[in-house]
Amino acid sequence: MTCGFSKYELYIIWKICYKNRWCNKHIDRRDLVKGRPIHEIDQYEDAVRNLVRDRFLQEYCSQGRSDICIPKQNRNRALEALNSHKNEYDFIRYIEFIR
Repeated sequence: MTCGFSKYELYIIWKICYKNRWCNKHIDRRDLVKGRPIHEIDQYEDAVRNLVRDRFLQEYCSQGRSDICIPKQNRNRALEALNSHKNEYDFIRYIEFIR
């Protein structure tokens, strides 16, 4: 990886960016892994935990659930990582439309 993120971490970052969830807008932690193959759910959940632990993502408790967002100071790093891998992974699409 040229950016230091795994495929699973890049997917989580892409989903948050695609849904435009910069702080102060959050997404439920369960929604991040929804729709992924059942045999890979653990890797995606580990990716979320790693990104929160490394302070790339921020976790909030909101209305009794665990919500995640990307702090605005990490926005450019997230978009650069996605752009550097957009030809490598099929799930990274519509990157040019992310605001």
